Order: sequence, then structure tokens, then C-alpha cells
Amino acid sequence: MSDLFEVFSVIFEQEKTVYKCGDYLSPGFHNRQQGEDIHDTQQASAYRDSSSTQSSNSSASSTVDESWRELICEWSFQVVDHFDFHRETVAISLSYLDRFVASRPVNRRTFQLAAMTTLYLAIKLFEPGQLKVTDLVKLSQGCFVADHIVMMEESILR
Repeated sequence: MSDLFEVFSVIFEQEKTVYKCGDYLSPGFHNRQQGEDIHDTQQASAYRDSSSTQSSNSSASSTVDESWRELICEWSFQVVDHFDFHRETVAISLSYLDRFVASRPVNRRTFQLAAMTTLYLAIKLFEPGQLKVTDLVKLSQGCFVADHIVMMEESILR
């Protein structure tokens, strides 16, 4: 019985530390966050510098809120429905997205790219059929090129 107690103690500790995902939608979340990883900052800068077309509208510089996340969620379901993938894949991709965004501040444009990329990752890992990077580029309607998706995938996987 004491072994079971020890196992659950370790599991609960992992849930509080390793598997915890912060609420990045709460006001001031990223201001309260301690010790941003310098490497991740360099990756984000590389993405911004490589972007051939920065949007001039305010949505590119605005912070992510609940309505923006909801739009991304709806878009993800439309994509998996269109390609006949399992809807659970969206839940997996949103989990990846939430964990990624909770670890660094992002604007809406970067959030959109990260959402597309985490959906791409989830499909690669959990679906028998594959989605090509070129399909994502088409779905982005010219907002992103293949290099952006590849760079974001590398950043997410670090």
C-alpha cells in the first residue's frame, strides 16, 4: 500500500510541475512568467525577420484572447473535417498549442502559425493519412510559406 502512495505522490508532483500548462489567456500572464528562454526568443526573432510580408493591420500585433483561440479551434475542426481526419486530432493539436504559447508571449500572427503547425504535427503523429506542408500553405491563403511552417515546427519541438 505504501508503494501505491509513493507512485501517486510522484504522479501528482509531475502534474504540478512537468505537465502544468499556464493560462496564457489570463491578463498579464506573460508579465508574471519568470525566465523566458533566450533560445526561444532568438527563434521568434528569426521567424519575424524571415517573414516576407508583415501584416500592417492591428491583428498582427494584438495579443491572443479567448475569441482568437476559439476561431483557431473552429478553423482546426474545419480542416480535419475537410480531410476526413479524426476530430480528436484537434484536441491533441490544441494541447500542443496551449503548451507552446504558455511558454512565450506571441502575437496573433505567430499564434496562427503555431496553430497551423501544431495541427500539422498532430496529423503527422496520429493520422494514417498525411497533410502536406504545401496544403497548409494553401490553407494559410498566402499568409505563410513553407519555410515559416518548418521553422515553427523546429521551434515547437525544442
